[in-house]
Formats: sequence, structure tokens, C-alpha cells
Amino acid sequence: MPFFRVHLNIIQGEGGNCFIIEKTNLLSKNINQFIKFVKEPKEPVAIIGVAFYTIFLLSLISAAYAGNMKWGVYSGSQLISVVSDPAEARDIISQLIEEHPRGEAAALLGRIQVKKTSQAGPVVKGDALRVALNDTVASQVRGAQILVDGKAVLAMRGRAEAENLLSALKAQYEAGEGSASFVENVEIAETMIEKISVMSVETALDAVKGGTQKIALYEIKDGDTLWDIATASGLSVEQIVALNPGMNPDRLQLGESISLSRPNPMISVKTVTAKTATEIISPPVEEKKDSSLYLGEKKILAGGKSGKKEVTYEVTSINGMESDRQVLEENIVEKAEPKVVATGTRVLLASRGSSGGRLSWPTVGSVISPFGRRGGRLHAGVDINARSGVAVSAAQAGTVIRAGWYSGYGKCVDISHGDGIVTRYGHLSSIAVSSGQKVGRGQFIGRVGATGNTTGPHLHLEVRVNGQARNPMSFF
Repeated sequence: MPFFRVHLNIIQGEGGNCFIIEKTNLLSKNINQFIKFVKEPKEPVAIIGVAFYTIFLLSLISAAYAGNMKWGVYSGSQLISVVSDPAEARDIISQLIEEHPRGEAAALLGRIQVKKTSQAGPVVKGDALRVALNDTVASQVRGAQILVDGKAVLAMRGRAEAENLLSALKAQYEAGEGSASFVENVEIAETMIEKISVMSVETALDAVKGGTQKIALYEIKDGDTLWDIATASGLSVEQIVALNPGMNPDRLQLGESISLSRPNPMISVKTVTAKTATEIISPPVEEKKDSSLYLGEKKILAGGKSGKKEVTYEVTSINGMESDRQVLEENIVEKAEPKVVATGTRVLLASRGSSGGRLSWPTVGSVISPFGRRGGRLHAGVDINARSGVAVSAAQAGTVIRAGWYSGYGKCVDISHGDGIVTRYGHLSSIAVSSGQKVGRGQFIGRVGATGNTTGPHLHLEVRVNGQARNPMSFF
């Protein structure tokens, strides 16, 4: 009994007759029969015939198996290509080594092997095999560079991908019928590029937008708020806080420097669009002089009426942020009616001269409580913040008509300036003048205190005209 059962099928192929050998391993099934066969006495001729027959079958099986094998070109364990002629593959590898005598390419070529393979793949030869081998070991490949103001910043697989990147970058900021262009001079150059630097469109888009970090420091000035700084810098309040760990947004320190660093894109996109908006026209103010009103006093004669207009702007934006706005067209939809205000020209009788009828500030400090309605009742003057004991002076020349305690005002001084005008100074800690005394502008009359109905030291200042309280701030 033989070790293998072999079936030979003959079919007509492209290169002539082809043997397809089907083999079935019967060793495990027939081993006992083979041992019995060997032990039994046989004619020598029969034994020799069986041996030759077995060798013949094994050679056919080996040939059939070898016929199913192909040649592969390998770099380590990685299959580069399947080839039909191993000699041709070795010749091409030798030629490439001569072309790259030194460096990484030569080292990689020296490690390439041509050996039998059972892996599937299209068979390549000639120039196609040369290209496959060269692409595998070359550090540079044919591609495209994106140049920004003449400087190479990105490497792409080819012109098509570079154009796709630039189109995608513009598309992120394009809107409506507007136009988009690059701020910088952007070009595409087809050239040899380092294979390791080649980017996909998605990766390159992130790199372009991220760019480099633009460092900027801003020094806090008097009157600054975080909202104002954010508006001016183009950042949000949250972004500024994130850029400055430990900063208290409610308490900016005068002279403190804060970071306004932000991404500086490799390529900036400028968009120009036309936008039409309906806007309110504020009523113009017309002033009429009125000699019956004191200098600084105003009286509204006509409230006026707001109008409307349609304005078409040409809006220029850089990377989605507006940088400029120009008026293209303006149409009045509804005309505004003017607001008419009478302004006083009458000066204080006792103050005609270099002061021009204006009052002088009576003490050191600023207004902490203005004139007007407060808690359902009229606050008839202004409260000026000042420490107890600070000097108070007359706001204008006149005659003292009150110098003493006066109800909720505590220690109080009233000075008449003529023509029905009186200034009042309340909550004093001490009084330095007496009733009937003539005083000059800026003369010392007492000191700041907290007498009467008050929660702390300050100066309460009033201006009364014919007994009616007026806003003191109109007279300074």
C-alpha cells in the first residue's frame, strides 16, 4: 500500500498541458499495512519497484507544490511586491543600490530579500517593480508644497490635495455671496518632498488653523474692565481668564500685565461680504439759549423722535472676525425729529466775574450718592465722600443765612448768593462761620462730619433756587 494516493488531471492551459496533482495523505491510515508489507518476504525486484514508484510520486508532489509558489520581494517581514522572475528583481535591487551608494536608502536596499512566498498579490516586473522598490526606500517622494509668502509650510501628496486643502480653508469662512481670498501670498509648488512630512488634508487643515502661538501682553490701565479688554483684543472674557490662571476677573490691578496670547494661523482668510441692516437714527439735539435759566440748567422743550434707516455695509473679516466696515449705501426709512433743549445763560448775581457763574467744588472727594429719587423720596442734593475733619469751603461768594443744627442735616451752613440761590452744606462736624457773615468763594466754613441722619462721614451739598432743589452738578 503506497503512502499517498495521487490523481493526475491534465488540462489545456495557456502555456500547454498543465498537471494538477491532488494528494491525499494516507500515512496514518495505512501505516500498519505498510509495516506488514515490509515484514512479509518479497521478491527483490518488487521491493525496488515500490521504492522507485514512491520516489517518483514524491517528486511529482514537490514539483506541483513548487508550481503553486511565487517569488516575493521582502523588506524584513513586509512584502513589497510579488514577482515572476527573481533574477530580474535582484538585478533591479543592485541597480538601485548603485544609484543610492550611501545613506538610509542604501541600507534599506541592502536588507531587501527575494524569496518564495505564498502571499497573494499582483505580479509586477520591470519599471513597475523599480517604482515600488524606490518608493519603499526613498526618503523623498514626488508631491506638492504649500508656500506662504515664499516659505514652505506644508507638504501634501500632490497638487490636487493641496488645492483641496486651500479650498476647504476658504470654505470655513465663506458666507452667502461674499468673496474669500488669502491675506498672504499662497502658492503651490510641485517638487520632491520628505515622505515623513506628508500630511493628509484633515491634518494639514488643523495645522494651518492652529499655526503658532502669538504672544501679547496688555498692561491694565485706569478704568479698564475685562469686557472692554476682551472686545478690543478679539478674545472672549472666558479665553482671557483661561490664559491667565489665578486672575480675579472682578479685581483688575492697575499696572498689572495680563497675557492675550492666541493662535496665529499659518494662512489667514479674508472675506468681503455685503450686509444690510436697519438702524435707529437718534434724534438730533437743538439747543436754545434761555436767560431765565441759570447757567448749567437745562429744560427739554421737545422730546424729539427717533428715525430709521437701512444701511448696506461692505464688511471685511479676517478668519471670521470683522476687521473693517464701510458704508456702501444708506436710505432713510423714517426721518428723525429733533430734540429741543433750552440751556440757561443766567449767571449767579454774586459770582459775576472770572468764575463765569460756576460753583467751586467745596471739599476733597467724589460723589457717592447723586441727586434724584432714592427709596421713594427725593434726595435733594449730592453726597461727597470725605473723611471726618476734612475742610469745607464756600462754593461761591455770598452771605451766611444759617449756621447751626438743622433737623436731619445735623450741623448745617446755608449761604445765600442772591437772586434766590442758596447752597447748603450738611452733616458738618464743626462750623467756622456765623449767621449774617459775608464769605468769599472758596472761604473755609467748617469741617466734614457725620452729624444728623447719616450712616457715616460725608458732605451733603444742595443748591436751591427760590426754595426748589436743583441738581448741584449742573452748576459746576
